[in-house]
Amino acid sequence: MTTLETLALDNRRSMTLDLLRGLACGMVLVYHLNSWLPTGLGQGAMELFFVLSGYLIAKSLAKSVERKGGAGVKEFAIRRLRRLMPAMGGFVIGALILNFWLTDVNAEQLSWASVSSLLGWYNFYWLRVEPTVIGFGGIWSLSLEEQFYITALLVVLAVRCFSPRPTVWLGTLAALLFAWGLGWRIAAYTGLYEPPWVPYIAYLPLLRFWAFGLGVAVALWDRVQPLVIPEKSTGTVVKTLATLGVMAWLIDSVAFYDANTFMLQWLLVPVGGAALIRWAPAIDRVIAEVVSATKRWPAAARRVFLNGLGGCRVFGVASYSIYLWHCLVLAGFRHEDMFGTTEMWWLMAGLSVLTGMLSWKYIELRFYSFGAVKRYGGK
Repeated sequence: MTTLETLALDNRRSMTLDLLRGLACGMVLVYHLNSWLPTGLGQGAMELFFVLSGYLIAKSLAKSVERKGGAGVKEFAIRRLRRLMPAMGGFVIGALILNFWLTDVNAEQLSWASVSSLLGWYNFYWLRVEPTVIGFGGIWSLSLEEQFYITALLVVLAVRCFSPRPTVWLGTLAALLFAWGLGWRIAAYTGLYEPPWVPYIAYLPLLRFWAFGLGVAVALWDRVQPLVIPEKSTGTVVKTLATLGVMAWLIDSVAFYDANTFMLQWLLVPVGGAALIRWAPAIDRVIAEVVSATKRWPAAARRVFLNGLGGCRVFGVASYSIYLWHCLVLAGFRHEDMFGTTEMWWLMAGLSVLTGMLSWKYIELRFYSFGAVKRYGGK
């Protein structure tokens, strides 16, 4: 049995959450490497990433605090550093090499871009300076992630002074993120807030915290009322496909400068992602039933299916490193005007996945082994 087949049969983690991460990463790669695709593809992928992050971080933080109290906050922060910094450090080294190789280096901009990427405020630096360095463009979303982590830690530390119950501080965190993100969305939509240019909406925490808040809310919901997995899988399949269909329609129809569809996508795509995360235990069961049914298939067909499923899963698990390195591959090809043909797309996609997988295996995994936590619901 191959490694990919073993991964396909591994039920210690949520298959659904791994596949959703892979889906979001794949959407980003396809969008960034094909400039003719609708803007909604890239934006929808980011929203899905943020909902997943809000959910997984809230679950992990709650588990740490429950187990070790206040010391659990420190434990969580250390785990995050171990999870993020090695791969980010490798990316920064790659970005330095790329800039020295291909550009007339602006040492000040390159230094600030590197430091702000490592410390999690590149999105603010980029909007203020618009640096000419290459390779750092996609780091704004990872800076948003780190800003969410810091917000979550501060809220937990503050609320625990009044109540140690995880449901209290999870609810407080979700409410604050909802109020902040939804408030700015409404203000921007109605014209109460008019950003100087569109990226101020997209690249700062102003509106994006809505998606993180949805993820935190699902984590809270799981704690208060665990999902009851239905006996029959038909309903799960129907509502999953319907949700994916609506999300695909929103992503395909959005226009970047059309406020109506843009705001509609930013509101509803994260809701769809949150619903899929909530249903993850039931979807996991459907996938397990399909995998079990393949035992009746011809051996060759079953191996092809399991290897494909395992490949999709490892793509999701390694999505952080793949995302980082696709930024460098894309920047290098664009700088050299090697962009725009189908052949170049396949080459860029292949190099992005290859370099990302190497980073994941030889850098990321040496410091931290990460996987979605398996959840079990009632019968």
